[in-house]
Amino acid sequence: MNRWKNKLAATMLLFGGLAGCTRPLYHTLKDQEIVTSAGLPKNLENDPNAASVPLIEGHNAPPTIDLPDRPIRYMTLAESFAIAMESGNRGNQGVYGTVTPLFNVNNATGKFNQATADDLGTLQGNSFSGDDAIRAFALDPANVATNIEGALAKFDTRWISSMTWNKVDTATSNVLNNFTNGDTAAFTTGLFKPLPTGGTAGITFNTNYTKLSNPPSGFSVINPAYQPSAQVSFEQPLLRDYGIEINQLNASHPGSTQIAGLTPSGGRGEGILISRIRVDQQRADFERSINVMLINVENLYWSLYANYFALYASEQGLRQSYLTWQLRKSELDAGKATAHEVAQVRAQFASFRSQRIASLQQVLETERQFRGLLGLPVEDGKRIVPADAPTLAPYNPDWTSALSEALANRPELQIARHDVKAQQFNLMIQQNATRPDLRAFANYNVNSIGTQLTGNGPSSAFSNLGQDKFNNWSIGLRMNVVLGRRDAHAAQRSAQLNLARSYIVLKNQELKAERFLTGVYQNMHAYYRQMEATREQRIALGDQLRGLYARIQAGKDSLITILTAQQQFAAALSSEHLAIANYNIAIAGLQYAKGTLMKYDNIFVADGPLPDQTLVRAVEHERQRTEGLIVRERATLPSGDGPHPLPSLLEHQPPTPDTPPELKDPVGAMPFNPMAPAAPNRSMIGVSAAPIYSPTLPPTGRPVVLPVGRNP
Repeated sequence: MNRWKNKLAATMLLFGGLAGCTRPLYHTLKDQEIVTSAGLPKNLENDPNAASVPLIEGHNAPPTIDLPDRPIRYMTLAESFAIAMESGNRGNQGVYGTVTPLFNVNNATGKFNQATADDLGTLQGNSFSGDDAIRAFALDPANVATNIEGALAKFDTRWISSMTWNKVDTATSNVLNNFTNGDTAAFTTGLFKPLPTGGTAGITFNTNYTKLSNPPSGFSVINPAYQPSAQVSFEQPLLRDYGIEINQLNASHPGSTQIAGLTPSGGRGEGILISRIRVDQQRADFERSINVMLINVENLYWSLYANYFALYASEQGLRQSYLTWQLRKSELDAGKATAHEVAQVRAQFASFRSQRIASLQQVLETERQFRGLLGLPVEDGKRIVPADAPTLAPYNPDWTSALSEALANRPELQIARHDVKAQQFNLMIQQNATRPDLRAFANYNVNSIGTQLTGNGPSSAFSNLGQDKFNNWSIGLRMNVVLGRRDAHAAQRSAQLNLARSYIVLKNQELKAERFLTGVYQNMHAYYRQMEATREQRIALGDQLRGLYARIQAGKDSLITILTAQQQFAAALSSEHLAIANYNIAIAGLQYAKGTLMKYDNIFVADGPLPDQTLVRAVEHERQRTEGLIVRERATLPSGDGPHPLPSLLEHQPPTPDTPPELKDPVGAMPFNPMAPAAPNRSMIGVSAAPIYSPTLPPTGRPVVLPVGRNP
């Protein structure tokens, strides 16, 4: 009895360890709270009407060139990143192999591949896709990670039980039929553990019950009869599917040929190790989406900065051309000018007015795209104005270090490297399939019999089972070989070709990444030199314009000679700040090309819920920080009019009356008055314009803005 108890205890301990504890699911309740914070209703799973009505509220009408002015909302680049990470969109991206070179600045517009966020999704198969929300992408790694749990499930312990009852009442033709007529029942229960080595271990308990309806006389028959038994079984592949490594690669467990009803369970389309690779690939793809979003945010931020200065230049040119028209009109009245000369000046005014309308529309369009990228409403009553100072210092990164970082950090290259590893694993799977299926098996059985199931004495079946008097055992080998194994060898060759292909693709993508980095590296240096050249051009044209004004006031030249100079100076001012924006976009583009843009912008990806010490949302923190910085900066601004960035005759002329009706500003609601002071806090889109905070331009041409810009 003690020997049986010791065996039973040892067996239960073994299977207790094999069964293990239940692993927590990858998607926890805490994760669900994070998902809910994205705006999901808590009863989404059970509410059939959750998506039957529009999910967003309507917003106010967007601004137009007729009604452009709204209160200013100053926004730093860090705040725009925080808003985009919480509710933004990735935006459009270009395609350059698996390496995605979004950096496409050109001299004409300085635009990146713009994130219009206006492409609706399409139906692909049975799924609706096309969304580029970063919140949606954030769920993809967690979704793919569930495959790891599914792949591990093939090693879960199985509990298989059955109970059957039978009644046999056959017409007796001889005495032997009396051994089968009667009531029978069979109960079987067992725990079976698929082992990581590919084998299977199990313990089974059976109880068979027989009660003959007419036992034959003259025979010693136990009736009724209970026959309990306990069996320990073990099976292990020796060639194919042998070992822990291959069973972490196989999509399903080899199963057992000895245990009835033990079919493979769990598992997904790929094994555990490959499923982990897919999770790493999905995480890298999510980081790629973040990089795309960040570079698009940076592009639109500085594009908005450049467009504001283009608007500012056209507005100031409009003021000067209007003043020139006034002076020329007074000369006409005095008989010192002809009508066609006045018309020529008026045409210059109309040209500047057209440029202002186009610049204003470009500001509104860029802000619309910027709002779409950040996930902000189309209109919230505020006008977004960049608050960060651009980087003007030269940036000369080491090429060797930059290339090493690009090859090591680009998410696209990480995905390609993971694919090579996955193809290596797939080749190992196919090589395993070419081996014969040779298995060893062993069984050990303890059984007994009695007229009653429980109790004490020789009639108790359980009591007799504990005495371990009757034992059965078996041991053997079984082999299954497909002669020729053509399918296995064909699959192996296909896996070898796929591995070679993925390796060639990786090498090619690294070359493309190097070429892309080369282009960005060259563009960055070119835009810095272009920024210097346009600054020199603006300074020279400003000196020219001042000299022409002095000659005109001295009576040495006609006002007609200044028209071209005014146009050139306004264009140079706009080009200078376009080059500044392009240079800052190029610096961010270099970080994108190196795969270090997230680190450059202090953004990191972590799995699971937010840490408990996180008390304030990043968006709220950056908003408060921006407001505090603006208040401090405004306190240092000069009061009243500062030095005007455009050389003009304003300081030499008396105040002028309101503009005649035929020359009213087509955009503003007020008559256009060139003598109106450009106060530091006035709107850039309103009647009087100011760059960001102040109309003052220091000698370097840098606007007075918040000194919080990033220096590489």
